Amino acid sequence: MRRPPAQSQPRRLIRWIFQRGNQRLTCRVDQRPGDHAFTLALVPHSNVGAGIAETFTSAWSAFRRHAIIASELRRSGWTLAAYTAD
Repeated sequence: MRRPPAQSQPRRLIRWIFQRGNQRLTCRVDQRPGDHAFTLALVPHSNVGAGIAETFTSAWSAFRRHAIIASELRRSGWTLAAYTAD
């Protein structure tokens, strides 16, 4: 029997896109293949290189951080423009 090919791409768990005026940024949580780590990334669409990423050992911790960031963004005048949960 053949083994299925190893998944090389992270598995997207949640992605929210926020907007304030003409600015947009994405806050997402992905599960890294193989090591069961979770990465939260906050990426401005105008400057992808200025994005930040944090790594967590549990989905709960990553989702909790996502919720904290989303709350802070809303308090700062950002609104939710789009979302996906894969």
